[in-house]
Amino acid sequence: MDEDQDVWAREAVEEETDRLRKSEPPPQIGEAEFLAWRSPREVETNPTQLDNPLWHWLVRTRLSAYQACKLYSGPAERKAGPTWCFDRFGKSETALPDGRVIHIGGEHEDFYDPDFHIYNDVTVIDATGAIAIYGYPEEDFPPTDFHSATLVGDAIYVIGRLGYGVTRTLDATPVYRLLLGSMRMEAMATRGDAPGWIHSHQAVLEEDGRTIVVSGGELWLGAECAMREQVDSWALDTGSGEWRRLTRRDWQHWVMLRVDRQPNRLWDTRQELWTRKHAHQGFKSYWRHTEEPDFVALDQLYRIGDGPAPSEGEGSGKYSAVVDGMKVRFNEDRFFVEAIVEGQLASERLAELQRATLALLQRIDGCAYEIEQA
Repeated sequence: MDEDQDVWAREAVEEETDRLRKSEPPPQIGEAEFLAWRSPREVETNPTQLDNPLWHWLVRTRLSAYQACKLYSGPAERKAGPTWCFDRFGKSETALPDGRVIHIGGEHEDFYDPDFHIYNDVTVIDATGAIAIYGYPEEDFPPTDFHSATLVGDAIYVIGRLGYGVTRTLDATPVYRLLLGSMRMEAMATRGDAPGWIHSHQAVLEEDGRTIVVSGGELWLGAECAMREQVDSWALDTGSGEWRRLTRRDWQHWVMLRVDRQPNRLWDTRQELWTRKHAHQGFKSYWRHTEEPDFVALDQLYRIGDGPAPSEGEGSGKYSAVVDGMKVRFNEDRFFVEAIVEGQLASERLAELQRATLALLQRIDGCAYEIEQA
């Protein structure tokens, strides 16, 4: 079996597993009970157990909020607010030695969807499939997503988050501790050189059993700035609460974005190129711009002159090239393109790369671009 066939086989198994999971019939509850548990719950006690048939069923099935509300003919989300669900992004899963798996927080849908919600709950599923759900006052544990969760002794340390924009604080790194004996969640006071408002990072427990090393992920630098890839590593001593910076990489790092700060056309252009290449399979074009897509500019992107084409990295919108022997990575976002040189290009070569990339992005979008330094 080749690599593609292996991937397709795994995906087929996952799809069948998901189909079977979602086929579980909904619990037989009345309209009043559905409405009582339809929405995320605010609580006053740390922790508050929130077990009920509806939420347990949603944990088992992973149905979306929309699907659940539709099955029960519930009220429209735009009027009644989001429906509680367990179909989430940015949720952590921590396996315990006793067979329990601890699920923390996560978000459902994107900010523009009426069911968008960032959760601040903890769901425990034991080895038999039994479920327990705990809620927390937001002042004790705020809505948390894209964090890390690391088991240290009899506690799980929850580091970082994306969270709602209004709750973010420059230069702060949120750290919480879930005490497994009581399921109580508490904020942990820290000091020292912390990484800042990070999310989507990795966290690894060192052999000493108390130090967590945090690396990678993204860094929030304020509402007016684009997110940045976090390229350094930090260590948190869970005993003392001391942060210590481990690396300070002197890499060239910048962001390119439209002057009008509107979404760019990169994804649209790449999607249209794929659609046209596969038109014989009946795929429909969704190109919505007046100008024709500039596939020539797209093909020349992220290279200098006749240099080799960039290679695709892991994940959507990740590309890398080699310039003067140095790896240069490009991360495409809906609103910007981030560039990272893993080292230091000569100033004239750096300027040449930036000029060429800006010019091609402007051709693709038909709009002026500018550079925001990291």
